[in-house]
Amino acid sequence: MAKIYNNKQNPDDPKDGSGPVKPAAKPAGPAKPAAAPGNPRLADATRRAQSMAKANPTSPAQFFQEAWVELKKTTWPDRDVLTKSTTVVLALVVAVAIWVGGIDFVLGRIAAPLFSASGH
Repeated sequence: MAKIYNNKQNPDDPKDGSGPVKPAAKPAGPAKPAAAPGNPRLADATRRAQSMAKANPTSPAQFFQEAWVELKKTTWPDRDVLTKSTTVVLALVVAVAIWVGGIDFVLGRIAAPLFSASGH
C-alpha cells in the first residue's frame, strides 16, 4: 500500500502499488578524453587550451604580425607542382560534373513518365 505524506501519495510509489519508481537516467553527454600521462599530446593540448582561456584577447595588430611570421615559415609549391595539382583538380571537377550530369539525365528520363499529367 502506498504511504501518505501530507495527504499526498508518495511520489516514489506508482499508483498501482508495484513499488518505488526508479528515476530516469540522465543522458550521457559527450565523452571527455582524460589527460592521461600516457597521452602527452592530449595533456599538452589541454594545457594550451586552459592557458588560452585565461589569456587576454589578442589585438588585431598582433594577430596579423603573428600570421605574417607563420606565412614566412610556409613552404610554397613551385610553379610546376602548382600547375600539375591545378590540372588534376580541374580534371576531377569536370569528370565528377559529367558523372553527376549523366546520372541526373538518366534518372530524369526514368522519372519523367511517372510524373507526367497525361496518365490516368
